[in-house]
Amino acid sequence: MRGYVTIISVMMAVLVTVVAGCGGAARYDGRLSAADSLMRSAPDSALAIVQAVDRDSLATAADRAYHDLLLTQARYRCYVTATSDSDINRAVDYYLAHSGECEKLTRALLYKGAVMEELGHPDSAMIYYKHAESTAAPDDYFNLGYTKMRIATLYQDEFSQDSNAIIRLKDAIRCFEIVKDTNYLISCYGHLGAICGLVYPDSTKAYLNEAINLAIQTNSPKQYTYKSKLAGFYFYHDQDYRAAKELAMDVFRNGRQYSRETQFYYYAIWSYLKVGQPDSAKLVFEATPPPCDQVDSMNMYQTFAEFAKAENDLPNYSENIVKSHKSGISYITDKQEDKVKAAEFEYDKIDAESLASSESQGKRFLGLVSSLLLVVVLILIYLIFRLRHTIKKRNKERADLERTLDDTITRLEQKLRDSDLTPDYVSKMFGYRVDALNELFSSIKFQSLKEQKDRTRRIVTLSSVVRGLSEIYKPLTVELSDEFWDKMKMSVNVELKGIVSFVEKNYPSLTVKELRLFTMLCAKISPQIIKICLNYSHVNSVTNGRRNIVKLKMGLDMTFDEFVEKYMKNEL
Repeated sequence: MRGYVTIISVMMAVLVTVVAGCGGAARYDGRLSAADSLMRSAPDSALAIVQAVDRDSLATAADRAYHDLLLTQARYRCYVTATSDSDINRAVDYYLAHSGECEKLTRALLYKGAVMEELGHPDSAMIYYKHAESTAAPDDYFNLGYTKMRIATLYQDEFSQDSNAIIRLKDAIRCFEIVKDTNYLISCYGHLGAICGLVYPDSTKAYLNEAINLAIQTNSPKQYTYKSKLAGFYFYHDQDYRAAKELAMDVFRNGRQYSRETQFYYYAIWSYLKVGQPDSAKLVFEATPPPCDQVDSMNMYQTFAEFAKAENDLPNYSENIVKSHKSGISYITDKQEDKVKAAEFEYDKIDAESLASSESQGKRFLGLVSSLLLVVVLILIYLIFRLRHTIKKRNKERADLERTLDDTITRLEQKLRDSDLTPDYVSKMFGYRVDALNELFSSIKFQSLKEQKDRTRRIVTLSSVVRGLSEIYKPLTVELSDEFWDKMKMSVNVELKGIVSFVEKNYPSLTVKELRLFTMLCAKISPQIIKICLNYSHVNSVTNGRRNIVKLKMGLDMTFDEFVEKYMKNEL
């Protein structure tokens, strides 16, 4: 059936291509327009069409940029993991330079963010997502909604900012309601319900029920995912075991093949036991898949404990509770803490009434847990003090850098005011450099404020301290736009008679990073500032680069200063 759908989609795409070619008014290559029209309904067909188009054979830069955008988008929609951002970078550069392409610029920035997320750079992904959000037209509801949904997911998964995620998801829902995109509406409502969890129980039920109802109306298999989540909510929060059982059994009977989680099996088993139907619980347990991770193992032992409790087998109950704890102790998350604490409390109560052997075993387990907790607390205290020391050191480094940068900008602005050269020449030589360095100064300030907010919002846990240490020890870097480097290059070219363009043309072996280092050295920017701009780990890299770029990289027997001097005297 899927093969027929693909064939029909490709035939439709060919038809659109022919019509576009006959009309003579199409702005883009008809094959690309056809692929774009299939992107949401049949992304696999869109990918096949785009891959069949030879990019180098396209006549215009607009078509080539469009091809880069569609290729990245189709790969992402077909779950082809990105290994490079070179394609989407070309599209972003083109659409940033052509302001009339608002919708495609939004898409290019959006999928640049998606690629950065897949490459493991969530901070950069968030910057591009927010840029896409700011450039989208007010009536571009689909791209606005999809961008806000991606931002919400990143807020929750990478930055632990549930409140910001909720705000973006609500905005996304409004956008998808306007364009009547039920598929993404289901995802947004379900995501909201999962975020609200046990903290906002009324909202959790309302959002999950809305997602389930929409999924039922459209016969979407997503209904079973959210029925499973709602079953867990009824079980743990409302303790409405009959409602939990009905939902879990609906997934068990009709949606097992659609649900990636196996939790619904255990919800059904536990609910049957809670309402006094152990035979039904056993039937479901027989159909439950074997555990494939620590969470499944913990649930399995918890199930054994519930069966033992139903049979009033207290020693067996205690033994399986201990096994459940051991299986899950390395996988405890914030959402599971309430469940574990409740199980520990019940274990303590039952253990006091059980046999002496079970009591002794329980005490040994509690002693082990206490010892582990003590070690964790001591490690956490040490890491907190270490983190504070590192933060002070990092803040001093940043303050010194900002002071140096501010002095540099002040001196350039004074030269700009005092210069007796022609206004146009001065504007290009000093004005562009001042603008570029002001952008750098703003980027450093932005990173500083972001780090302060990150530290302020984090709950002090072992994982947050370790994560904070790993981030603090990273060298201070900033993300600079291509416009920054263009201004620096233009400023140096004006001051030194086109030296950067000369080197770029005559020494093609130099990389982009080496050309940028050459530009900053010509502009007499301090090594500390160059280190930040080029993401070097140490200032010595700048010093070594100055010493080696002419001799080793350009192959000339002279120093950097001698090269500049000979160029200015036309002796090269």
